Amino acid sequence: YMRYRSNNAWASPVIIRTAYGGYLGGGAPYHSQCGESIFAHCPGIRVVLPSCASDAAGLMRTALRSEDPVLFLEHKHLYRQPYAKEPYPGPEYTVPFGRARIVRPGADVTVVTYGALVQRSYMAALELADEGIDVEVIDIRTMQPLDFETIATSARKTGRVVIAHEDTTFCGFGAEIAAKLASECFMDLDAPVKRVAALDSPVAYAPKLEDVILPQKDSVKQAVREVAAF
Repeated sequence: YMRYRSNNAWASPVIIRTAYGGYLGGGAPYHSQCGESIFAHCPGIRVVLPSCASDAAGLMRTALRSEDPVLFLEHKHLYRQPYAKEPYPGPEYTVPFGRARIVRPGADVTVVTYGALVQRSYMAALELADEGIDVEVIDIRTMQPLDFETIATSARKTGRVVIAHEDTTFCGFGAEIAAKLASECFMDLDAPVKRVAALDSPVAYAPKLEDVILPQKDSVKQAVREVAAF
């Protein structure tokens, strides 16, 4: 809004780093929230969600060089995961905003995801390959701006899309992606777009209940099987 109100005379170069997300085994409602779609709804805010160390470094450098406000969302669960570690990419490494990452190429079904669901979707894709289903996994990396071109290109190739995210289903960001696919790629789709997300419920204290509420690897696998069956 600063640029808008000042006729582009002023900027707002600020970064807000904050932790989000569940899969903590007891984080409960106080520490397991997502809600990133609330901020993506606000014009002018860059919303960034890295899922691995190199993306975190590259996106942070881009944020530091930006003149716009950036909400940098760091998933608490990923802080502790060995699979998120990567070699240091160097002091000048950057990742542009609005450029998704193809985690795994595939030909049969596209899975669009971000955050803690990236690894779960990737593992689901590896296991589905044994069933003869070739899954392409896309990590959007930034929500605002969104690289819809990469999503659309993949959707036109596979004809089938699953959107997986940790936030709740109702009004989650997957609904925006699904709506854009319906309006811009409808004739290219061979099956309805499927969403995998958390139940419309607070995250529970009990780890077993948390597992039920939050989407898991098997949730992604089942959704992919359903759209692949069309």
